[in-house]
Amino acid sequence: MIEVIVFLAFVAAIFTGISIGASSVPPAFGPVTSSGIFGILESALLAGIAASIGAIVQGGSVTNTIGSGLIHGQIQNLQAFTILLIASILVIASVITKYPMPTAFTVVGAVIGSAFSFGNDLKMNSILRVAGYWLIIPFLAIGIGYIVSKTLRHYLSKEKSKKPIRYLTLLMGLFVAYNAGANSVGLAVGPLQGLGYPMIALLLFGGLAILIGAWIFSPKIIDAVSFEYSNVGPRRSAAALGTAALLAQIGILFGIPISFNEAIIASVIGSGLVVGKSNTSKKKIGFTGFAWISAFFLAIGLTYVTGKVFQYIL
Repeated sequence: MIEVIVFLAFVAAIFTGISIGASSVPPAFGPVTSSGIFGILESALLAGIAASIGAIVQGGSVTNTIGSGLIHGQIQNLQAFTILLIASILVIASVITKYPMPTAFTVVGAVIGSAFSFGNDLKMNSILRVAGYWLIIPFLAIGIGYIVSKTLRHYLSKEKSKKPIRYLTLLMGLFVAYNAGANSVGLAVGPLQGLGYPMIALLLFGGLAILIGAWIFSPKIIDAVSFEYSNVGPRRSAAALGTAALLAQIGILFGIPISFNEAIIASVIGSGLVVGKSNTSKKKIGFTGFAWISAFFLAIGLTYVTGKVFQYIL
């Protein structure tokens, strides 16, 4: 029975990694696509490759946070399966509905819910540190995105600097996708850390799953971020991606799993405000924000209930 549960936990990790590749990585190339550098399918493939490299090179810090930094005690086999099952279901649902949902919120919520269900104590200082950074990301992203976009518009002519800015946007998109993989791979493989497998093996496993998800399933989210949240030109694309890359790397350095949807969409909005508030979809932004918050608490509740059911049955 233990072997079956471990196998199911890895299957759930694959689905979680695919979900990450399909939802958290694509926003990195939303501004790249809207600026006309690449089409949606090409962007999806490039984003996936960059993310898988980031997962392998720099994915260990967040993996440690998810695996042992939020709750006391080892994450059990059945507990790992429960966490990954609920998280992957919620994020796949977001892909189907075209509303980017933060994987970080769902996985962290699932870990917390599993602690209540399986009897682990919470590490409240770590959880509050993570939540605090989540809360300030939208404000930082909107403010920095606005300032950088304003600066670029002032100093760089749209006509004379179009080609350099487009290549700069591409480089930033690759860097953000790299950070997305580095930060998000831990959400897929962190719960498996207690099973005793080497870290590099887990990162390779998670990076491959993210690549598959980004390549095959991400075009819907790229399309949503490119054309529905804000009409982003090359200079504003560069500003949005630069802002998100900065916030992403801070999260990685401190081992904080962040939502790349949150960081990139907020920075896209901030850069879009340079040309007026009417350039953003308030209704869609409001609904998405509500969905994000709801996902966190839904993940806690569903994981708690599912964990109790699994323990009773098995």
